[in-house]
Amino acid sequence: MDLSGSVCLVTGASSGIGAQTARLLAAEGATVAGLARRTAPMEALGLHSVHAADLSDPADALRAAGEVLERHGRVDVLVNNAGVRIDGPVSGVSLEDLDQSFQVNALSPFMLAGLLVPAMAERGSGVVANVVAPKVSGGRRGMGAYAASKAALESLTQTLRQEAGGKGVAVFAFDPGWVRTYLAPDGPEDPAAAAERLVGHLRAGKGAREILS
Repeated sequence: MDLSGSVCLVTGASSGIGAQTARLLAAEGATVAGLARRTAPMEALGLHSVHAADLSDPADALRAAGEVLERHGRVDVLVNNAGVRIDGPVSGVSLEDLDQSFQVNALSPFMLAGLLVPAMAERGSGVVANVVAPKVSGGRRGMGAYAASKAALESLTQTLRQEAGGKGVAVFAFDPGWVRTYLAPDGPEDPAAAAERLVGHLRAGKGAREILS
């Protein structure tokens, strides 16, 4: 896919993989809209527009996506990168923490895809990338809320691929690996390296049944 001239919406673009992905997409000539709770870090990236949104409230995510559509007219590439990690055993996770995990990691991506993919399919082109965590989503002690919500995102990816893949929309899940972010401050890999791989997959513009890395 020629990213130059495409309109890309990147969630969680205020730091880590999201910020680096947004920066690289802009360097490719894409029109990049960043979406996150904090706008100041995104403004420092020189993006075409920045939008404040709390993805723990899918309605707020949809509102911000509506701003992107009003500003840029369409979205060609959706990168669902934003995530939250709340650790603790299943018996120790509060309903509030569980709700936040699923809202940010699965339900907001679900709603954003539901809003944006139909127009991509109508145009016959588009890409959706969901950032997943397969080493955890199969189940991990002390990370039940995060693991379950990321498993839901993997499931969403495959459903969306089946529904939109035949209509010109490439859908894939991306595993960044153990990257140094606020979710994993001890990660050995720089976010920029993971972002380069992700942008490479966006450029290829191909859907995939398997999780890409």
